[in-house]
Amino acid sequence: SSLGQSAHLGHCRCSCRRRCCGRRAAIGGHLHRRMYLDKNAVDNEDELNELQKYQDKGGKAKAVAAPRIEDSNWKARTADGEMTLSDLKRRQREEATEQADEAQQKRFKIVNFTSEDSHVVGEKKLYSFYCSICGEHCVSSDVDCNTLPRRRTDRAMSLEEAVHFHKKYANFGEKLLLRRQNGVEKQYRFYCRQCRQPLGYRGSPPAETAKYTYFFDKALVLEQSRAIAFQK
Repeated sequence: SSLGQSAHLGHCRCSCRRRCCGRRAAIGGHLHRRMYLDKNAVDNEDELNELQKYQDKGGKAKAVAAPRIEDSNWKARTADGEMTLSDLKRRQREEATEQADEAQQKRFKIVNFTSEDSHVVGEKKLYSFYCSICGEHCVSSDVDCNTLPRRRTDRAMSLEEAVHFHKKYANFGEKLLLRRQNGVEKQYRFYCRQCRQPLGYRGSPPAETAKYTYFFDKALVLEQSRAIAFQK
């Protein structure tokens, strides 16, 4: 309106300087400010379009560029020694990373080594011996035990451990002291795991080395079918 435009310019349309004209000018300025602060008071189509463009531009700016500002008021308040969920997750990630690094550094190659890979055995044939009572597998060796030399005292078959490869599948038991002509003999005996038949003995404990291993006469059979349990 003309009143609002005159008030915006700072003077009344009449040339008087009375108080009433000043009051009207103040009222006109207030109406002018309300018109541009309230979108519904704008009656011009161009101004409505400009206002819509400004709102669209401001909405996009808020959607695209929204920098994250850390506010101390939003942080969880904890007492001394307490941890938040985010702290626990961060520590778990760090521990997982450290474990992965250690596993990568300690990686090594595992090789299974058996008697078939041994250079001691080579191309030699292995013999299997069974308990003469129950037929349990007891001994494997690269020599036929029936061809080994025997002791004069008890006719036991003597196998020299440094020369012949062998493997015992037996349980070691007590130590026995036997009186001989030349003194006392120590025997560390081993037994069948199934029927507990004495199979033989050594001069030293199983964890130590010995020169000979002795097998009792008729305690082992080369064929499982010759065991007493399979002849019934």
